[in-house]
Amino acid sequence: MAQGLNKVKRRIATVNSTRKVTNAMKLISSVKFRQAQAGYLTRKKYCDELQNVVDSVFTVASLTSKSCFLHEFEDQEKILYVVISSSLGLCGSYNYNIFRYFSSVYKKGDEVVPIGSKIHKFVSDDPDVIHHDDYVQILENITMGNARILARDLIRKYRVGNYKKVVLIYTKYLNQIATKVEELTVLPVPYNFIEHDANFAPDIETTIDDLTLKLTRKYLANLLFIKLNESYLSENSSRRNAMDNADKNAEELSEKLTIEYNKARQAAITQEITEVVAGSTSK
Repeated sequence: MAQGLNKVKRRIATVNSTRKVTNAMKLISSVKFRQAQAGYLTRKKYCDELQNVVDSVFTVASLTSKSCFLHEFEDQEKILYVVISSSLGLCGSYNYNIFRYFSSVYKKGDEVVPIGSKIHKFVSDDPDVIHHDDYVQILENITMGNARILARDLIRKYRVGNYKKVVLIYTKYLNQIATKVEELTVLPVPYNFIEHDANFAPDIETTIDDLTLKLTRKYLANLLFIKLNESYLSENSSRRNAMDNADKNAEELSEKLTIEYNKARQAAITQEITEVVAGSTSK
C-alpha cells in the first residue's frame, strides 16, 4: 500500500512540475503574441493601402506591357515555393498543418525556399526536393531590411524564366483560437483589375515597365514582411493555445491524482485501524 501511495505522490509531483513549464511557456507566448499582433495590425493598414496602388498601376500596365510581373511563364511547369514554418516546437499542430498542406501541392521538380528550421528539416529529409537555404533563420530577425533582401532574391530568380510562378505558403491568422494554412501567388504580382478607359502615348510602355519593376520590389518586400509577421503571430497564438490546453490537462490530471492519493491514503489508514482493532479483539 505504501509503495502505491509513493508512486501516486511521485506522479503528482511530476505533473505539477510539468504545469510550471507549460504555464511559463503560455505566459511567454502570450507576451510574444501581443507584441506580434500590435506590429501586424499596424503594418497591415499600410499593406492594404499599397494594394490599392498596385491595383491601379498594374491595371494600366496590363494594357500595354508584357512584363513577367503581370503574367506567368506559361512555358514553365516548375513552381518556386516559399514556405514559412516555425523554428521552435511546442505549438500544437501548427507545423504539421504546414507540412501536410505543402505535401498536397508540391510536385516533383518544384523548388522550395524554406523559412524556419522545421520546414527546412522536413524538405531536407526528402532527397528529391531541391531547396534554397539562405533564409531559414530569417524568422529570428523579421525586419523590413531582410524582407527586401528576400524580395529582391525572389524577383531575380523569377525573372530568369525558370519558374512558372512563385508561391508563398504561410499561416493566416483568423482569430485568437484559429489559424489556417494558405497559399498566395506572389510572382506574378496579384492585383485586381480596375475597369476604366485610358489612352497612352506610344512611348509609355518603357515608363510603365520601369514603374512596374520598382513597384513590384516595394510591394513584394512589404507583402513578405507582413506575411512573415502574420505567420509569427499565428505561431505564437498556436503555442499559447497549446500550452493553455496542456496546462488545463495537467491541472485536471493533478486533481484526479490527488483524489486518488487521498482515497488510497484513507483506505490505508482504515486498514491499519481495522488491523489494530482486530489484533486487540483477538487478545
